[in-house]
Amino acid sequence: MSKLTFFDHLPEPRKGEPLPDRRVEGDPRFLTWDIAKTADGQVQARVWEATPGAYRSIKGTTFEFCYIISGVSELVEDGLEPRRVVAGDAFVMHPGFTGIWRVIETTRKLWVSRD
Repeated sequence: MSKLTFFDHLPEPRKGEPLPDRRVEGDPRFLTWDIAKTADGQVQARVWEATPGAYRSIKGTTFEFCYIISGVSELVEDGLEPRRVVAGDAFVMHPGFTGIWRVIETTRKLWVSRD
């Protein structure tokens, strides 16, 4: 079996949405493609897509590297100024992050996380 994973043939996505108490505006919907994970499941790579709307994002103990593939979103970390992210942007959401993820145009990201 190959030790490479390419993203040209994504598996079937899981459908989701924000928890009701985290929904801020609109009716955002999610698709998540599980790409790869370590044997212990602590490190995972996924592709995620969200439709317009806003919800509270709470990272807890998760460390997450994100790369925006397409779309436009705005991240508003609690107590800080909004930050717009577009295709080509990369950033890390550190454990303890709390804020609003506002999807302006359907956004797709590649993310790798460690719990």
